[in-house]
Amino acid sequence: MTAWIDELERDLGQAARLRVIANAGGQRRDIPRPEHAELSVLAAEIGADAVRWLAQRFAGTKIDFPSHRGNETQRRASLLRAAILDAGLTQPSRSANDIAREFGVTSMWVRKLRAEMRSDMSGLQPELPLFD
Repeated sequence: MTAWIDELERDLGQAARLRVIANAGGQRRDIPRPEHAELSVLAAEIGADAVRWLAQRFAGTKIDFPSHRGNETQRRASLLRAAILDAGLTQPSRSANDIAREFGVTSMWVRKLRAEMRSDMSGLQPELPLFD
């Protein structure tokens, strides 16, 4: 899972995220210990701030950096799910065809995601009332 890249962006900004993906994307790299972070080869590639941030979380391990394409795919999938949620899961204000056309996917895929998201939402709601 690459949720850490979202946290890195939150803490250091979008420019740091883009620099990390541009220079280390798609690679598995060793993360230096904090005391060696600033002088590492990785720091020269992605910036000392980013390496310090990574060292605080992953020092002494290898991590997989998301690729540019993977990052873009994840972003588009999130936008598609957001559009489906905005349109509504039970009584949609936009058709699956409209959403599919906007995102370059099939209406079957939109309907499948909508059903999956509806199922996920029903799993979050308690089955029995808490109070009578």
